Amino acid sequence: MKAMEPIPLTQSEFAPFGKVIECPLQPSLTTFPPPPPTSTNVVPANQDTALKFIDVTDMKNHYGSAPSGIPAKAVMNMFSCFPRPLGSPATENKYEFSISDIKILERHPYTTQTFIPLGAAREAKAKYLVVVAPTLQSTSGPPFSSNMGPPDLSKVRIFWAHGRQAVTYGVATWHMPMAVVGEERMDFVVVQYANGESQEDCEEVRVVPGVQEKL
Repeated sequence: MKAMEPIPLTQSEFAPFGKVIECPLQPSLTTFPPPPPTSTNVVPANQDTALKFIDVTDMKNHYGSAPSGIPAKAVMNMFSCFPRPLGSPATENKYEFSISDIKILERHPYTTQTFIPLGAAREAKAKYLVVVAPTLQSTSGPPFSSNMGPPDLSKVRIFWAHGRQAVTYGVATWHMPMAVVGEERMDFVVVQYANGESQEDCEEVRVVPGVQEKL
């Protein structure tokens, strides 16, 4: 099966699937820099000891269209993710990854989901993989409670992400559960909406080459 090589996570490449949250300031900057006078999304804060970056991601709640009618609330959980073996050993320049490495894809039909790494430096001995796929515009395949199609495995995208990047998956975006690679555990705060109805909060498919089985 053809191997795919992850590319660095950037907003321009990830735009069809969600948002990347990353501070544009250099980590070495330790003194307050006045924001550009024409800036509308960066403002001084905390008596000129901080910069506030406004509206860095989208939080969307579409549970009003869920079949159960049960309202959702904002929830914040923490995941401690341990390194997992995926494909060939990860390096900066090459990583062989194929569809067979993707055991499960999931999506949250009515909410965005944001993963925020805790305390991991860009140079840490661990990174995480962001694996996403668009939705097939088709009624074939497994039945889904949200009446949206299965993932298009022919258009899977794989990105490297480091500890100074957070990521927001858009509403109903197919993605692989968090995959950390390297030598260290990574901890994430995860923010989304949920109503407690399992099939409305999360849909999963088991991925086998040529087959998608709804869980």
